[in-house]
Amino acid sequence: MSKKNQTSPSEDASSKSEDRRTFMKFGIAGGLGLCAVGTPICAGVRAAIAPMFQEGQGGKFYPLAALADLTEKPIKVSVLDDKKDAWTTLPNQQIGSVFLRKSDEKVVALHALCPHAGCMVQFGTIRNPKTNANEELFYCPCHAAHFDLNGVRIDDVSPSPRDLDALETQIDGGTVLVKFENFAFGIPEKRS
Repeated sequence: MSKKNQTSPSEDASSKSEDRRTFMKFGIAGGLGLCAVGTPICAGVRAAIAPMFQEGQGGKFYPLAALADLTEKPIKVSVLDDKKDAWTTLPNQQIGSVFLRKSDEKVVALHALCPHAGCMVQFGTIRNPKTNANEELFYCPCHAAHFDLNGVRIDDVSPSPRDLDALETQIDGGTVLVKFENFAFGIPEKRS
C-alpha cells in the first residue's frame, strides 16, 4: 500500500468541513438569489391577476343632476367621491361616469364603461348596424359594440357580453341620485 492514497483522520475531517462550508455558501447564495428574482416575479403576477379579484367600487347613492336638466337625450355626468389610501384622503375625485336621461316619467342611468373590456362608451350619431341608417346610439370605440338608448346591445354578434350596466336611481327633491358601482368586465352576468 502506498502512502499517497491514504489520508489522515484530521485531513479527512478538514475536507468534510470544507465541503459543508461550500454547501452552505451555495445554499445561502441560492436562497438569496431566489428571493431577489422571486420577489419581482410574485409582485408582477399579483398585479396581473388583481383585477380578477377586485371588489366592486361604490354601491352608494350619489347626487348627480337636477331632474329639470334631463331630457330624452343622454348626458354624461361624472361621479365624484373622496379617494382614500393608507395615508391620505383626496376629496372630490372622479371615480366614474354615468349617462343620464329621462324616459317617460323615470330616469335611466347607464354606466359609461363597456361591459366587454371597460372602455369608455360614447354617445353620438353613428350608423346603426341593423338598419344601416344614422342614429343616435351608444357605442364602444374600442371594439365596435353598439347599444340603443336603453343600453341594449343591437349588434347581431356583439363583442360585449351583456347590455350596458343600468344603475339604480332615486329622486329626492328634484335631485337625481344614482347608486354607482363598478361591475366585472368580460362576463355575461352583471356582477360587482
